[in-house]
Amino acid sequence: MNIAHKATGLLLYGIFKLSGYLPLRVLYLKADVLAFLFGRVFRYRYQVVVQNLSRSFPDKNYKEIRALVRSFYRHFFRVFAEVVRSQGMSEAEAKQRFAIKNPELIRQLHDNKNNIIALGGHTGNWEWLIMTPLFFSFSIYTLYKPLSSGTAEVLMAKIRRRFGLKLLTMQQAGRYILSKQDFPALYFFVGDQSPSHRNTEYRFGFLNQPSFFFNGGARLATATGSAVIYQSINRIKPGYYEITHQLISVPGDGMTDREILGKYVSLLEADIQRQPECWLWSHKRWKHRADTP
Repeated sequence: MNIAHKATGLLLYGIFKLSGYLPLRVLYLKADVLAFLFGRVFRYRYQVVVQNLSRSFPDKNYKEIRALVRSFYRHFFRVFAEVVRSQGMSEAEAKQRFAIKNPELIRQLHDNKNNIIALGGHTGNWEWLIMTPLFFSFSIYTLYKPLSSGTAEVLMAKIRRRFGLKLLTMQQAGRYILSKQDFPALYFFVGDQSPSHRNTEYRFGFLNQPSFFFNGGARLATATGSAVIYQSINRIKPGYYEITHQLISVPGDGMTDREILGKYVSLLEADIQRQPECWLWSHKRWKHRADTP
């Protein structure tokens, strides 16, 4: 990363920070205009969105799919508005808008000296996970793949650290967790995008299609002896989300990484079916086609 990338990233963050003090309703208005332009005029990844939704919900007719497409674009751009707003948000407001329903599960696992890997998806507003450190007294990390753009890397790092979230690359994660066994922490892993591998061991039926899944989070959990939870992000109303955690596995229960991943896939699918417009349909999720298991 060179000085120009860092300077540009910090400049962009300054703009984000200032914009974050605008009322959310104003940011939503701008987001809705962008949703109209990119969804109906420029048609940003429109065919990808339509194809993904049509294959995932074969029982829905064209009118229903079109309504979902429009709802997706609206939610997608409102997520960006919410990310901007979070940069000017007080801690008290953040805790109101991003409520954790059962924090006691995480606290109990932590009190039992477990590292915790939280598997989640691109549902609700996944970027508002940056608010999670407000609810706990121990370290919380997000596992990520460094961005190719140095400018974007600086910008996203500043945004994600807003409330004390720490960043850890996937390449560093295994060794780091093992070296910090005396200081258990919570680690986020969002693993619902298209993996590069075509390993049939990690192929599952998902949204009416055979699908490959990242195995990194589950393998990391078994390799480091970490507990695994599923993290559900439910949109209650515009600008408000409720987070619920569900236990998947604990150290010593004998679950394999495939079994852990299979349970995660099932829980993620249920979340998507409940609020389909809130998932990231513009991603080329099935660019690596999988034969039926």
